[in-house]
Amino acid sequence: MSPPKNLPEAIDDATDLASAKRRATAARARLAGTLVDLQARLNPKALAREAIGELKEAAQEIGRDGLESLKRHPLTLAGGAAAVGLLLARGPLKHLIEVYLDETPEPPASLKPKRARARRKGPSE
Repeated sequence: MSPPKNLPEAIDDATDLASAKRRATAARARLAGTLVDLQARLNPKALAREAIGELKEAAQEIGRDGLESLKRHPLTLAGGAAAVGLLLARGPLKHLIEVYLDETPEPPASLKPKRARARRKGPSE
């Protein structure tokens, strides 16, 4: 037969088993909570909302930096705006230059030189 177990060891084993079960239950609850959090974070709508929020923050930061830069360099802004304006208005400007500033004479209607007409001899001759 097996030797009799010491009673304090049996109590220690029972308390260890009970505490292990409590720890396992708590760990399962934490794991379930973590899984719920992960599912909520990995939801496509939640991911899209988070990405949009990050993009808004980045755009606001870029806007603030750009505004500060423009305040420091207003002539650069004026030059850039003029360049963009000229780029956008190049068609109408080209037309104005061609119509009003063109000093090239009209080409002749014929490439052959005109001959002088022979004069008719009148009754006086």
